[in-house]
Amino acid sequence: MATDLRVPGAARSGLIGREFELLAVEGRLLDPAVRLLSLVGAGGVGKSRLAAEAARVTRATFTRGVRIADVTGGRPDEPVGDLVDRAVADLTGPPGTGADRALLVLDGVEHRAPELAPLVAGLLAADPGLTVLTTGQRALGVYGERVVPVAPLTPPGPLVAPDVADVQDNPAVLLFTRRAHEVNPGFTLTAENVTAVVDICDLLEGVPLALEMAAARLRSFPVAELRSWLVRGGDSHLAGPVDAPPRQRSLHAAAEWSCRGLTAGQLSLLARLSVLERGATLATIEKISPLPPAGTTPAVEALLDRSLLTVVEQPRAESRLTMARTIRAYAGTLLERDGDAAAARAGHARHFLTLMRTIEGRFTGPEQRDWLRIAGLEHDNVLVALEHLSATGDLEAHAALLVACSRPWLIRGELRAGLDRFDRAAAALEPDDSERVLRLRARLYTAAGSLSSARGDHAGAAHRYRRAVAVHKQLRDSQHGARASARLGRALVRCGDRAAGRSLLAAARSTLEWLGDTAGSAEAAAGLAEAFLDAGALSEAGILLDRALRVYRQNGEIRDLASTLLLGARLSARGSDGAAARSAVRESLLLLDSIDDRSELPAALATFALLIHDGAGQPQRAARLLAAAGALSDRAGVVVSDARRDQLGEAVRSLRRQLGPAAFAEAWAEGTRSRPAAMVAEALAVGEARPAADRAGAALLTPRQLQVAQSVAEGLTNRQIAGRLGIAEWTVVNHVRQVMRRLGCTSRVQVAWAVGRGR
Repeated sequence: MATDLRVPGAARSGLIGREFELLAVEGRLLDPAVRLLSLVGAGGVGKSRLAAEAARVTRATFTRGVRIADVTGGRPDEPVGDLVDRAVADLTGPPGTGADRALLVLDGVEHRAPELAPLVAGLLAADPGLTVLTTGQRALGVYGERVVPVAPLTPPGPLVAPDVADVQDNPAVLLFTRRAHEVNPGFTLTAENVTAVVDICDLLEGVPLALEMAAARLRSFPVAELRSWLVRGGDSHLAGPVDAPPRQRSLHAAAEWSCRGLTAGQLSLLARLSVLERGATLATIEKISPLPPAGTTPAVEALLDRSLLTVVEQPRAESRLTMARTIRAYAGTLLERDGDAAAARAGHARHFLTLMRTIEGRFTGPEQRDWLRIAGLEHDNVLVALEHLSATGDLEAHAALLVACSRPWLIRGELRAGLDRFDRAAAALEPDDSERVLRLRARLYTAAGSLSSARGDHAGAAHRYRRAVAVHKQLRDSQHGARASARLGRALVRCGDRAAGRSLLAAARSTLEWLGDTAGSAEAAAGLAEAFLDAGALSEAGILLDRALRVYRQNGEIRDLASTLLLGARLSARGSDGAAARSAVRESLLLLDSIDDRSELPAALATFALLIHDGAGQPQRAARLLAAAGALSDRAGVVVSDARRDQLGEAVRSLRRQLGPAAFAEAWAEGTRSRPAAMVAEALAVGEARPAADRAGAALLTPRQLQVAQSVAEGLTNRQIAGRLGIAEWTVVNHVRQVMRRLGCTSRVQVAWAVGRGR
């Protein structure tokens, strides 16, 4: 049996992170009905290694032999047919009937696909026992061809305080650490370097070639310095081993090889797309394309066929076309070389200014979730546009784009960076007192006040709102002036100047009601309700809150409704109605989660944690929620008041006493690392007390099953339940299944509700 399984040197140290792909390829090769199989993906993802390993593990099936032909290795002027003929000639025996099989692997077909396609079709027709496996950045396009996409290894993704145990089995991390250990035997994944390793794997997008080249740098640099170098764009200069094929000796060479053979129009489009951060929708690409509309779509399709662009589906939003980091860096050099960089960046900035100003008015109302999601997806592109407008001195356009971003940034928790940008933009416009610029300045001051208030800096918010009020007065704009006055009044209340704050809020509410501004009036009413609540006037606060909530529900003001519900929870708690308080916070959490809020969510999580700590007896869950709230606050730059800090500190000390140091530390670490959506689900899993008739299902449980169900309702994991009850974790799994079956539940959340641990 003829074999030729030579593979790149690094592949001989093992295929990492491709177990499922290998099984898929192996299964198709073993199927006689699959005659032509193509592994297709971007450069550097490991297609050649996967093909070589698949050929090795299946070679016993191919009794006439296995041959691997490197299509990229021949002379440029050599007919590709000669190379294929030599490989086929080495297979033993004449063409078979299908029972005697042979495997021909054609590696790197992307630049010779048009020539290879008819040759391969002819070979398959002439030899029923022949199977062809190809690798490349494009498929051959032959009838009956089966295509297996090969993507980069899955990176760990952005994590908060990553733990070694959480990421050590991630394919990208595993490959990087193993190659790092090979070049530096002292290297191992530790608590000290895990964050840097995760960042490197994310930055390099899980591309095996890039990860291995980066790991080789650890001969000379510590991992933290390597990360910093890569962030500055050093990966464009990463080099591979000297015995690698020329196209794999550097990332720049790999990118150049990937783009070879593109038409002038395709290269021009690719270069223009390098200005995009994290890709864009097809509609955006069509608007910034240097090609005419009739030429853009075919060029995009060609780039997709060559794996130079990738379609990334988005939940409840248009798919995005993204470009690998290495290709984008190479395309950027083409843009600079051709002298088109300035025009490309200007066009990019104009497009995103127009987009954000168009959708700015849709961040409230029935479709706000969708538009806020779009604004979030374009956040990085907006930052690039802002930098360009600032660098070119277009201060009005820069300010207009910032103003359009104010609500999405408030919701995303872009508080520190956003506040600095708004303050600097307003200061840059101050010499100009034209009406158009004054309106921009007023909106900048107002937006900056909102960000400052969300951070907990109410004195800073009051200062900025005062400036907004002054500008609106200069413009004789009574409606927006009254809105700014209401926000100033609320800031003063929070600063402790309740008399002045209440006076401003009452006057603003009266003006806004007279003007018919129901949303502004509701905002003033909520501010007055907060002032009355702080003063202990619960009845007056309740009337005002009901008014504000009614308007917010009618108008679909999700974030304002969620914030006012938290105020209502405070009112209910002051009135000793714990169930109503928890219900209000639950609704607030659902609303905030629906718009991916990150500035108000910490307060909602912390409030719910305090409520269940006081009344529901669930210390582990309360600890996780408090930890998550603290981590979110830190990332957003939110500072709580002294009174709130004391309240939270007392709760933390109480939870530590209840749980003990070890269990508390474990719960706190879990909460710190958890994603916001998971913490919202954690809070919503808390059940309320149910009437006895509704809890009758609990009587169907054995004593042990009831113990397990109650532990589930407390938020414990299977492992924690096993430790508490002194039984095996697998036994806990079986008990949970029995509990769900007997109670008719389909989730742990429903179990928590059914057993009514909230009483």
